[in-house]
Amino acid sequence: DAAGRAALLAGLAHRAYPTYELFVFAALSGAILAMGYLMDSQALLLFGVLVAPLMLPWVGLLLGSVTGSLRFFFETLAALLVSAALVFIVGILAGFAARAFMPRTFEQTYVHARLWWPDLIILALGAVILTVSFVRSESKPFLPSVILAYCFFLPLSSGGFGLGSGIAGLWPHGVYVFALHFAWATIFGLITLLVLRIAPANAAAFVFTSAVGLLLLAVIVVLMSTGSSRSLPCPVRFTTHPS
Repeated sequence: DAAGRAALLAGLAHRAYPTYELFVFAALSGAILAMGYLMDSQALLLFGVLVAPLMLPWVGLLLGSVTGSLRFFFETLAALLVSAALVFIVGILAGFAARAFMPRTFEQTYVHARLWWPDLIILALGAVILTVSFVRSESKPFLPSVILAYCFFLPLSSGGFGLGSGIAGLWPHGVYVFALHFAWATIFGLITLLVLRIAPANAAAFVFTSAVGLLLLAVIVVLMSTGSSRSLPCPVRFTTHPS
């Protein structure tokens, strides 16, 4: 009933509300990822992903979208953008540090600044599992959160590393991949909430949810079409090798 639905949404929103831990662990994760790119170490990159914060505010963003709560939506969006900015800025600093070691090849930075179809498939599964786990269980969904952190933070840090180091092919490619991954995961998260019958309760919420969905679809279409066109600057290319 309406009272039960309101109680459920209130509990979910309370669990998904961003805390200071989001920014602390985002900065720590960004530092480890930047060091991994600087040392071209895949092990450090994986460790940095494991240190990343739980992506529960991302689920909060989904809840704000389907309920039409503008304040909650923009609070979670701002928190996610700040955490992303921390990862990006630390990547820039690592890129400046890399100038002292030139010339060098940073293979891992190229790998994660490109769009890969397997990543999109795994990201979609991770977004669905994270959303379902969060709604259906009180336990913290660590594994699907790691999948989202992997697809969000690695390309973002690579883009910052490219901006700081001046290495061609990393900036703004990594940021484009991050934006596409974010929009892709959020679309699947919204669909999952609708399947779980967490849907807009009134016309205003429906209009807001539809607007968010259309905006995300536009981002996906634009970035994917840019990747398939060689005439556009700084495209996100589908590659079969990191070079």
